[in-house]
This record gives sequence, C-alpha cells and structure tokens, in this order.
Amino acid sequence: MKKSSLLLAFLAYTFVCVAQTNQVKIATDNRLKTNLDSLVDASVAAFMNNSARVGLSIGIIKNGKSYVYNYGSTQREKSELPTSNTVYELASITKTFGATLLAKAVLDKKIDLKDDIRHYLKEDYPNLNYNGTPITLLHLANLSSGLPNWMPDKDIFGKAEPDAIPHILDSVHQKYSRQDFYHDLHDVKLKVSPGTVARHCNTAAQLLGYIMEGVYNDTYDHLLKKHFTDSLKMKNTFLIKSGKQPALMAKGYDGKGRLMPVINWEDLQVAASIASSTADMLKYMAFQLNETTPIVKLSHQPTIGKMEDGAIALNWKVRNTGRGNRSISHTGGSLGFSSYMVFYPDLNTGIVLLSNEADQDTQNELIALSDKILGL
Repeated sequence: MKKSSLLLAFLAYTFVCVAQTNQVKIATDNRLKTNLDSLVDASVAAFMNNSARVGLSIGIIKNGKSYVYNYGSTQREKSELPTSNTVYELASITKTFGATLLAKAVLDKKIDLKDDIRHYLKEDYPNLNYNGTPITLLHLANLSSGLPNWMPDKDIFGKAEPDAIPHILDSVHQKYSRQDFYHDLHDVKLKVSPGTVARHCNTAAQLLGYIMEGVYNDTYDHLLKKHFTDSLKMKNTFLIKSGKQPALMAKGYDGKGRLMPVINWEDLQVAASIASSTADMLKYMAFQLNETTPIVKLSHQPTIGKMEDGAIALNWKVRNTGRGNRSISHTGGSLGFSSYMVFYPDLNTGIVLLSNEADQDTQNELIALSDKILGL
C-alpha cells in the first residue's frame, strides 16, 4: 500500500475514534427495558447532544399509564440528574391555569365570557375598545384582545446588545408593580378589533388573573393552591415570587450557557411564573385529559381559528391531527427554561417536556421531540 493510502487510512481511523470519543454519554435514569424506553432514549439523543442543553425531564401518559424520564443535569456547575420532583419554570404554560379558572367562573355563573372586561376594572378605561368593540373576557383567554404583548408598552431596549436584553427585562420588571400595570393600561391604544387576530399576549393573561382575583375575592396564589395544587396533590408546583424560589428548582440557562434570571416579576406572575415538576404536571395533564369534567371540557372548546391549522380554545391550541383525534397543546419559554405540553383526550395520551435551557430553537425542538416519541 502506498504511503499516501496508509496516511488516508490512518486519518480516517483517527477521525472515527475522535468522533466516537466525542459522543458524550448523557446521564439518565432511563432503564432501557421496554420499547418505550428505547424510543424515548433514541429520540432524546439528538436533542441532548447539542452542547447548549443542560437537563431535560419528560413525563408521558400513554393509555392512562404514567412514565417519567430524566436526562442531563439540574445545573451546569455540577452533575446532578433531574428527578420527577425537579422544578422548572413553566413559562407560558402558566396561562392555562388562569384559563381553567375562567372556565370555572363561567360554570359558577360568576361571569360570562362575553362580558366587557371594563366591568371588572376599578377605574375607567374608555380606550379599551376598538371602534366601539370592547375587549371581552373571552378575548383575554383566546389571545385576540389586541392588547400589547408586554407592559409597559414602550421600547425599553434602545440600542442594547442582544446579550443584554434578558437583564434589561429583569431590571425593568423587577420594579414594575400592579399599580404601574393598571396605570399604563390607560395609555394602551388598540390597533385591531378584539376577536379578529390571535397572537401571544402576556398582558391579557396577567389581566385575566387579576380579574379572577376580583371575581373570587381571593389572591391568585391561594386560588392556585385551592383549585390545583391542593386538589390535584401537586406538591412541587409554585407561583414564583421575589426572594422565594422553590428548593428543588433547576437552574436555567440561555443558549450560550449563561445563568439566567428567574421570572419572579409581579406583573407576569399569572402569565408566566408558575414553576412545576414532571410528577406534578402529569397530574395536571391527567386532569386535563378528563373531559367529563365540565370545566375541562369548556376550556378545550375552540373559540377562534380553524382546527386544521390550530384553533385557540381558552389559552390552549386545539388541532385536528388528521387521524380523527384532537391534540391540545401549549408551549412555554422564559429566559432560561423551555417547555411543551401536548395531549390527546380521545386517546388518553400526552407528554410534557421540561428543559432548563432556552434559545431560539429549543421550543420547536421540544415539539419535534414529542412528535417522535408519541408518533401521533
């Protein structure tokens, strides 16, 4: 064999050895004993081999039976495998709790979905209508209120570098109170008619939570405890508050591996500040799968959009799968956490994925991962 051929063969062999050596073994509690175990492990491999990833917890309900799988670590600083009780920020999945409370208030005959939200506000807001069409409670829950996504509704970033944006957000919202929220609500100018365009809206979800507090004459923290964490026995589910972080909470990071602030902002508690674990979210998903419960059934009813494209119910996205089944889902993304939950009531099956890393691709990859695992 010529020297050049020997050299090429050696380089090829070296490349294979290095590639094999660089295949990082991801810590996991997956026992690889069943077909589902193997399917989950194979599906998770590509997601976790991205160097940006830190930890991942997966909860599955399949034909009524629950499964939990954990990968990676709760933090970058040391190797600590997550468990079913590790707590992650749910981010926007938080909104589904407020929407479920709204459904309860309807069935309790305390409100009507068509009510003008101004009936529940203490001050006058003549600006909260568009050409005579007011914002209703339904509009707050189906993303069609026309309210700005964030309050305050102004540029707070200027010419800041992208890496500085999370910390600017944190510094602004740490000081932004409920009083500030209601004050700035007077200055909102609707640009579209409520009920016509559905788009993500933290402001609407937060305002809905405040209204539920007034309807039930109770704090949102206590409403969450009474109607969810206590009744469903969710022992590691919390409304994050400043200076009060859950003991079992993972650390969250951005795509560059930097530790991110936790969203414990007063003005986004109802919209994005519930933290939970896979064990607890499996209980919440089991509750949502049971559509014989009137509250659940009402919260899953499509209110805007087409089922084939993904209609919006009460803060849930509802879609026809093309196989005669419905999927009901919600994503979540904070500064350092990403989450996704999708379930199929007709099949008594669903999955929740919680990750303590957030970049522009993480949520979409969690969606793709859920599709691979469930195959629905």
